[in-house]
Amino acid sequence: MTNELEIDTDTELETDMSESLETKVDMSINESELFMKYKSTYFDAYMDLSTHSVYMITALYLLWFFKNSYFSMFTIPLMGFMGIRTFIIFHDCCHNSYTPSKILNYVISHLTGALVVTSPNWIIDHHTHHLTNGNIENKYDFTFNETTLFTKKQYLSMSERGKRLYKLYKNPFMFFVIVPVLYFGFLQRFYYVVKKYIYSHVKHSLFTIIFNHTLNNVMVYFYLLWIYECQIFPHYVCSFFISKMIAFMFFHNQHTFNPSYVKNNEEWNQKDSGIEGSSFIQVPYFLKNFFMGIEYHHIHHMNSKIPGYNLQKYHEEVVAKSDMFDNICIVSMNDFYNNLWLSLYDEEGGKYITFDEIKDKDEIKDKDEIKDKDI
Repeated sequence: MTNELEIDTDTELETDMSESLETKVDMSINESELFMKYKSTYFDAYMDLSTHSVYMITALYLLWFFKNSYFSMFTIPLMGFMGIRTFIIFHDCCHNSYTPSKILNYVISHLTGALVVTSPNWIIDHHTHHLTNGNIENKYDFTFNETTLFTKKQYLSMSERGKRLYKLYKNPFMFFVIVPVLYFGFLQRFYYVVKKYIYSHVKHSLFTIIFNHTLNNVMVYFYLLWIYECQIFPHYVCSFFISKMIAFMFFHNQHTFNPSYVKNNEEWNQKDSGIEGSSFIQVPYFLKNFFMGIEYHHIHHMNSKIPGYNLQKYHEEVVAKSDMFDNICIVSMNDFYNNLWLSLYDEEGGKYITFDEIKDKDEIKDKDEIKDKDI
């Protein structure tokens, strides 16, 4: 069962990556050698998971110990950030990059999946995301950008009601606060059973999908029951909101920025979708441990088999020896905030735009038309 889950999701992605790994960008950089150097090991995974477990238990204890104190203002966000790091471990396990063992990755993905309220079935969509990021004509009929669903042309062709609904959906409060809770808290309970019937490229058996959903739902139920009995359920809910809100903002900024990377099927390739289509977010130093290297997203999309705990070292070695990463998109915290309003892709302009930019362009166009009539 676990083999079916993992092999089906990995095969096509590994084929694309193997082609990328054969390329030597610089005489001093060989990606195959880098992969062998920075791929997961049992020792590194053990050290990372052990350290993380101590921090996670400490965060839960502090959440309980200060549950009736003003110190909750600190322990709740702390728990939220620990939730982010737990999700990245879960993410790496689903990619089979956290440890060298697929079975161990599968077990850890269920344990961490209960803590982050997400089924390992999540990898079904996520692998497709890796195969299609920035490819506007991909064969999977999958959105080229999971947080920016429509182009400007598609938006303008909508009915007025459709436009209002999409603008409501993409309102930053709605999209980064409400939608994440609905996605993880509700859709992840059964989502991929439905997808099995809708999408032909989902190769996992229905049994595997139902098993993963059921096991995750049961584990989440008992975890939340324990949280409730510890009298920290309201605190946990607040930390859950913080965790998922930041995660959605982060994911949006990893692929929605300017200059953009959106290509047709002939121009798109796996490596460029990493270097040009995935950002390097400038996480403040004191928060870097919570993000476990996922801010080096350009590397993750080049080769998803590099575990998060090695991404920074991989990046630093490449930068020291070559110019391969000279053109990656660096997203500052100011850029990070501004990018939250990017909601559409402008095919003519070749960039992501806000709703206000459409309004401004329309107003300029109207003024030009009035001037032409006057002349």
